[in-house]
Amino acid sequence: MWRVTGLVFAISLAASAAAPELTELDPRGAQRGKSFTLTIGGKNLPEGAKVLSNLPATFTPLTPPEEKMTAGRKLPFLVELKADAAVGTYPIRVETPDGISNILLFAVGAFPEVVEEESKPESREHSNDTIETAQRIAAPVIVNGTLNGSDRDYYGIHARQGERLVFEVEARRLGSAIDPVLSIVDASGRQIARNDDAPALGMDSRLAVTFPREGEYYAIVHDARFSRQTQNFYRLKVGSYPYADGIFPLGWKRGEKIDVEFFGGSFPAPVKTSADLSAIDPKLDFTRLNVPGEAGSLPFLFVVGDLPEKIEPAHSAGEAVALDPATVMNARISKPGEVHRYKLAVSPGDHWEIELGARSLGTSRLDGVLSIYDAKGAKLASAGDKPPKEDVFSLLSAGRTSSDPWLDFTAPKDAREVVLTVEDLLQRGGAGFAYRLVARKQPPDFMLTVLEPYVNIPAQGSSSVNVSVNRHSFPWPIQLSIAGLGDDYIVEGGHLPGEWKDDAYSISRRGMLTITAKPGAHAMKLTEVAIWGEGKTGDGAIVRRKAQCLGMITEVAGGTGISDAEDRENQSPFIAPWLGLDLPVVVGKEESGKIEPDAPRVLRLVQGTGYSMKWNFKGRNPDAHPPENVAVDVASPAAAEIAVRRAKTEKKEEKYAEKGEFSVLTTTHSSPEKYDMVLYGESKDGESEALVTPAITIEIVQGYTVAAPQEPVALPAGGKAELVGVFHREPEFAQPVSITAEYLPAHVICQPAELHAAEKEYRLSCEAEASAKPGEYEFQLTPASVVVGLDKREVPYKIAPVTARLIVLETKQAAR
Repeated sequence: MWRVTGLVFAISLAASAAAPELTELDPRGAQRGKSFTLTIGGKNLPEGAKVLSNLPATFTPLTPPEEKMTAGRKLPFLVELKADAAVGTYPIRVETPDGISNILLFAVGAFPEVVEEESKPESREHSNDTIETAQRIAAPVIVNGTLNGSDRDYYGIHARQGERLVFEVEARRLGSAIDPVLSIVDASGRQIARNDDAPALGMDSRLAVTFPREGEYYAIVHDARFSRQTQNFYRLKVGSYPYADGIFPLGWKRGEKIDVEFFGGSFPAPVKTSADLSAIDPKLDFTRLNVPGEAGSLPFLFVVGDLPEKIEPAHSAGEAVALDPATVMNARISKPGEVHRYKLAVSPGDHWEIELGARSLGTSRLDGVLSIYDAKGAKLASAGDKPPKEDVFSLLSAGRTSSDPWLDFTAPKDAREVVLTVEDLLQRGGAGFAYRLVARKQPPDFMLTVLEPYVNIPAQGSSSVNVSVNRHSFPWPIQLSIAGLGDDYIVEGGHLPGEWKDDAYSISRRGMLTITAKPGAHAMKLTEVAIWGEGKTGDGAIVRRKAQCLGMITEVAGGTGISDAEDRENQSPFIAPWLGLDLPVVVGKEESGKIEPDAPRVLRLVQGTGYSMKWNFKGRNPDAHPPENVAVDVASPAAAEIAVRRAKTEKKEEKYAEKGEFSVLTTTHSSPEKYDMVLYGESKDGESEALVTPAITIEIVQGYTVAAPQEPVALPAGGKAELVGVFHREPEFAQPVSITAEYLPAHVICQPAELHAAEKEYRLSCEAEASAKPGEYEFQLTPASVVVGLDKREVPYKIAPVTARLIVLETKQAAR
């Protein structure tokens, strides 16, 4: 089941100096079987750049424009699309000797295509924003247009009385940041129809209009928030073609065949078509299903899984249907207010993971609520019926919603059966409210997501890769690794520390690895690598999971564009994990220099201490400019209680950061775990480039430990005894430690002990008065010390006390 984990986006440090970057495709789509000129826009696009795409077409390079302003920014190609090219979306990226670019999506359609006049470089802004200035079009047609801020694009079309046309805007599904709103008005400006977010289209819009009389009509497209976006394109499709409002089921098992129902839209009754999943690539979690009939609609995404699947029988009112473990149940809330009930056989203490897939799949309207009840009807847990906690992940998708609900559940004492319920948050229902439900008995687990869609490693340099984790009752540390890189590359970092809070399963944290190309490393061709995470449960079981990759990312701003920083808050980027890509990696151009920190690869710090980390910039040639600023990135510093403060920076020519110093600070409460950090800066030596150091692992350690004696200390009433136990201190900790016995029984005292550098055991002299009451007692050994921080101040440093046992003997027992 498709579920993207919590994504915490950080500064991307994976860009090589002169690596290509794509910002534009002109046009964004084309009619199949046609030849056209495709201009790829961006930066660092030299002649000879190679196009990487599965688009069924041939690409012939054309001579780039000679204008100085466009050098390296535009690459034209003659593209010849095959006549049998499937309607749909195709990824395009570029590779040069300096690296690979990001992906942009290109659409193949079935209708003739035109370009919005206002979008052309020589056109005047807002030139088609009224009925009087509307651009004339004739169906069938696809218009490639753009929107900026308050822009409203008008298109005039002549329609006959009773003629029915479908108007559809393709935007967010193609990776645009636009949230389109579509309206149809008559010649007087009276609105006939309007749509914002059509069924099964995510944020895109669609209208089917039967015109009441012959005349002139106008389609109007604008952004829902009138925002200014970098990716601001759309495709307005007008014609008479079949389309559906949804499909059922939403997915099925790999290797099997299943009849899929297309319903709503242009179909007066549901239409079924067979989906053959026997040849689906094992890497892919999705395939695409075409709408029956003549080509026109973009295909539906259809989930491909590896578990057994069932289609739920019709629900009787209040009746619970048996839910088989590790089997996907496909069902839909068919009418408003409907609640589906399932009975699940459990055993006390079993740990279950229960997932509901619906809106996040892009093909369901269900905002699901998932609940669990015991045999007496008492609610044990629920999800989807309340806002997530502040630090809970949010799904990055084409829609506005967060993730579909899921539950980690441990069966309570005496439980033999529980009831699961599924309903819509707003009590809606209908054919489009389908879902996929699965319950799996399994130990605590986690899921990983790679936050970079691709990585360019500088020759002899480093790039970072960020990975977020979503924990399902798995609080233990996780170690990340990369498979398939070879001996010419060094992977460092990759520590995801444990989470010991009660709600740790819901917290999204970020881990970080760095990949460094060794000197003399052979140039790596474009390679897709897998990132894995491995952790060990409390009982020693190994859990190993592969990280999901995003394919591509489109940032989405909101609002009016007055303040981009504020507008980006709470706006989910568009991502495409359905592309089924692992992490593409390639070696690019050597950087102009590197940042050299004065720190070991593993920096061990006792809780409460710190480290002064000096650094300097070393250019690869005498003319290389240092970065204007150098900063530090620590993965998940809040969890660690780690702070990094700039101590000083020495500038060259009052502009470039040539050397400096950072203070790495911990507290006495910092968790004793491993964390990773890098130093990074941006150099502008001809080209903007990100300079990043290999990961430095900060290992926070507890300065000392005290173990209680394994056996109780026997102390005769009226006598003395010595309490002896093991003491260990870390090499980095040299302060004296005192150990005090507390909560002793009445009439018993033990003298505190003080331990210094070389001592490996502690000894406390204990004495019981004759009046001490015989018996066995527990008491505490409380250690205490101090740590000295970077500011040379002493701070009290206490660790958790340990419990010891003491037996007070009667005089006769002592004599025997």
